[in-house]
This record gives sequence, C-alpha cells and structure tokens, in this order.
Amino acid sequence: MRLEKSFSLPIFLSVSLHTLLLVLFLGDWNFFKKEPEPYKPHYVTATLVDMKPKAKAAPQQTKEQVLDSKAYEDLKNNKKQDEQRRKEAEAMVQKKKEQEAKAAAAEAEKVKQQKIKEEQAKIAKAKAEKEAAEKKRKAEELAKQQAEAAKKTKREQEAQEEQRRIQAALQKEAKHISDTNDDVNTKSYEEMLIERVQQNWSRPPSARNGLEVTLEVNMLPTGVVTGLRVVRSSGDPAFDRSAEQAVKRVDRFTEAMQIPPDIFEKYFRVFRFTFSPEDLRS
Repeated sequence: MRLEKSFSLPIFLSVSLHTLLLVLFLGDWNFFKKEPEPYKPHYVTATLVDMKPKAKAAPQQTKEQVLDSKAYEDLKNNKKQDEQRRKEAEAMVQKKKEQEAKAAAAEAEKVKQQKIKEEQAKIAKAKAEKEAAEKKRKAEELAKQQAEAAKKTKREQEAQEEQRRIQAALQKEAKHISDTNDDVNTKSYEEMLIERVQQNWSRPPSARNGLEVTLEVNMLPTGVVTGLRVVRSSGDPAFDRSAEQAVKRVDRFTEAMQIPPDIFEKYFRVFRFTFSPEDLRS
C-alpha cells in the first residue's frame, strides 16, 4: 500500500501534463491574428474550347478479389512456373542465337578458307603458267641454238667436204701429172735397161717363135744386180739360160743411177724382163 501511495502523485502529474499539451495542440489559437479583408474577384467571361479528342473514360477497375491463402499459393506457383518457362524460353532463344552465331562464324570461316584456297590456287596457277612459259622459252631458245649449231656444223662439214674434194682433185691431178711423167720417164729408163740386155743377149739355135721366159731381177740404186731368178720358164732350158746369161753379162746397170730414187724404188728395185725370140720387153 505504501508503494501505491508513492506512485500516485507522479502518475497524476504526468497525466495532467499530457492533457495540457493535447489541449494546446488541438486548440484554435488564431484569435490573436487579424482577419484579412475579403478579396473581390474581377470576372472575365471566357469560353473553353477543347481541341483534343476527349479521352475515353478508363474502365473502372474491378475491385481486387480477395484471395484465400490456397489461391494465393497457386497464383504464386503459377507465376513462378511462368517465370521459369520464360527463363527457359529466353535461354533457348539465347542458345539458338549462339548456335546461329557459331554457325554463321563457321560459315564465314569456311568462306574465308575457301577464298584463301582459291587465292592460293590462283597464285599457284599463275606461278605454274609462268614456269611453263619460262620452260617453253628456254626450250625454244635451246632448240634455236641447237638448230643454229647444226646448221653451223653442216656448213663446216660441207666446207670440209668441199675442201677434201678440192684436195682430192688436186692430188688426183698431181698424181695424174706425176704418173704421166713417171710413165714417160719409166719408159725411157726401161728402154735403156732393155737395150743393155739386148746388147748382151745371144739367142740360142733352139729359139723359135712362141718361146717366152720371164726373169725377175733385184737391183741396187747403183745398178748392181743382187738377185736373178726365172719366174716363168719358156720350156726350153737353152732359151732360159741364154736370157739369164744376158742379164749376168750386163753385171751392173749404170743407167739405174740416173733414175730418181722414188721411181727406182717404185719400179726398178725389183723388175722383170720377158724374153721372146721376136722381142725383149720388161
């Protein structure tokens, strides 16, 4: 009870103070202000013309239905499912866009690689054509050089052949002249030798027409006879011996020393005499 008495006074003062504040707050304290004079308006007559089409009146919103807790949960789940489907649809669209972008990039890369290949093929073709043209040019140049070399060789061969023909003709002419001279000289030398043998030949009594013996004589350039033999007998020994005796009596053909060495070696180193009763010839 003492405790209740001790709190009664503060409570009373507190309630009184709050009541006073409430009165001050809610009370009309404008009676100290001077009342303003009333405003006299000036009226102007005007007509308002609205040029804009009148907007249709917005439909009156229906009053929100009060949903119970189960309907609210269903609506919430539906919204969540719709949001999930929306996200999935957006993900699919995004994935499709990425796939299309990837395919487009791949196609662009394919086109790029194809262009690179075409450009490389073009360059390779141009290079091959250039190399083929260069090869053809070199082949033509080589063929031209070979043709010119062949013509030059042919001309040289023709010139050499012509030179050989000229040399052959000259040699033939020289030989002809030499042979002619040799024949002339040889005849004269033979006649000298035959005359020497005839001077030393005594025909045997058995000699008759038709007999003929051939002797082969070996002789030195000094005219000395170094060899004598019967090459073909007449069949009459006496006639053959008379021929051999005629050569031996000459012993040395001094006329041979007048014969030029080349003619001697060619015609008189070894020569033959043919004896017949009618004539003596070499």
